[in-house]
Amino acid sequence: MCPDAAPAHGPDASPDASPDASAPLLTVISNVYDDAERLPRAVASALAAWDSAGPASGDGAGIEVLVVDDGSTDDTGAVADRLAASDPRVRVVHRGVNDGAPGAPRNLGIAEARGTYIAFCDSDDEYLPGTLRRLADLAVARDADVAVGGVARFNERTGRTTPLPATEYVSGPVEPLVPGSPLWQDTIAVAKVIRRAFLLEEGIRFPERILYEDQPFTVALWARAGRIATLPDTVYLWYVNNVAGEESITARRHEITNFHDRIAANRAIDAYLEGRPDLAAAKLDKFVRHDLALYGKDLDARDEAYRSAFVASARGYLADAPADRRAGLEQPYRLVVRELVDGTAEGAVAACLFAYRRRHLDRPLESRGERWWWPYRAPDAAGPEHDLSDVVRSQAVRGRHLATVSARTVTAAGARLALEGVVVDGDRSLGPAAALRLELVDRDTSAVVADCATRLRDGAFTGALVVPDAAPGVTGPSAYAVRASFPRRGLAARVLGVLRVVRAGAAQPVEVPASLELPTLDVPGRDGPLHAYRTRNGNLGLRPLLDGESSADPSSAPS
Repeated sequence: MCPDAAPAHGPDASPDASPDASAPLLTVISNVYDDAERLPRAVASALAAWDSAGPASGDGAGIEVLVVDDGSTDDTGAVADRLAASDPRVRVVHRGVNDGAPGAPRNLGIAEARGTYIAFCDSDDEYLPGTLRRLADLAVARDADVAVGGVARFNERTGRTTPLPATEYVSGPVEPLVPGSPLWQDTIAVAKVIRRAFLLEEGIRFPERILYEDQPFTVALWARAGRIATLPDTVYLWYVNNVAGEESITARRHEITNFHDRIAANRAIDAYLEGRPDLAAAKLDKFVRHDLALYGKDLDARDEAYRSAFVASARGYLADAPADRRAGLEQPYRLVVRELVDGTAEGAVAACLFAYRRRHLDRPLESRGERWWWPYRAPDAAGPEHDLSDVVRSQAVRGRHLATVSARTVTAAGARLALEGVVVDGDRSLGPAAALRLELVDRDTSAVVADCATRLRDGAFTGALVVPDAAPGVTGPSAYAVRASFPRRGLAARVLGVLRVVRAGAAQPVEVPASLELPTLDVPGRDGPLHAYRTRNGNLGLRPLLDGESSADPSSAPS
């Protein structure tokens, strides 16, 4: 039996209790806090996800939606009560306190649920019609502990729907959690129908009083389930709001407490996996590749206090990982862990940016003999984790330069975007006067719509791109990316024995500092201006402003 990550709130029903013939087959738990406006949509979607697909197989009276009011301070509780009064399939449990995290109300929902199976629906999201019935049918037919479907992000700013790759399943069962399993990536509690008796027998609950409570819960599901069934269709819409100040609490990665909660969630996962040493290396790999990446790629946009706290928190967690387990990571992730464990704060931040931001460098690597080394370590303090020769060689084989292109000044005049910037020649394969090509790329079609040729002068460059006029009645694409490439003349460079051949059209993003004020362009034929912005990955782009949006709001930018 897995250890509890946190005690459940409220008494547990015994898994051996006789089933109630009038009980529903499925309980959908919707925890809600101060979300009176969107709760009715979520509840209606859960009911429609049952009503729109015909009769279900197996026992059970149907569906109930259990709304757990998590100590709301507005009229959410009253709205929930009205929903229950209008439909006997809706029940409400009022929780008198709120601790700022979803774990406790979800645990209360598990304790109060009457269904043979349970599912979760956040109050700001929705299920697609008929999908919960299909998942329940699948769970019954396959005698599965968990039946899972796909999730799609719905961007409330742009209206676009994008499948979540971590939940793109193929039809049929999958094996419980093993090293290399795709299940490591699906760490959200929604879009799943779960046998309630399985949760009670295994003692699986959500950790309380922290964010990212989904992760320990779902890892425990995948590791302990006897049978898992998958549905190769999108069943759930996850509403995402990227507007600054209105993000969901888990999207506020600029708050250091968010990272602390991520670490706490990973410690809870480790507790669940104590009896599975075969999964320890895969768990560390997932943490370093995914969890750290979400924060590490943005460290250049954070202040010194945030960076120091990030390094200290990551160091406290990673220092417990055995050296042999860390040695099994691929480069540059071995470098990240080593620098976080015993490097300087500057070197640790630089390693994160290098690993998670397309090999970002603020200084060139050091060449020692035939090898390339991390420049933030003295030779007598360097270990095998700091030898980046294989990374340099892999870039060369693919025809890529280990170079970082950054715009330090961005100005506009009409439709003309002028750039001044620098290039860090990471493996010294470019030379001080290399040719540089700047491109403006349509993000919808990947077509190059404008370009200019320039040349480096002691690592610096200037250039300008002119945005083309829009056709009459056409506002143009949603966004452009600014990219750079290095066309070579004469012989290609040889790096670590590899003759570098730059592929035609190979380009990389142009980065831009978070502190840089970016301009607005007026392009003839457009309905409105284009705003230069910094994407969530730190790159320079152009996009139109939406109604009511401020040009000074860089955090609402897409990646």
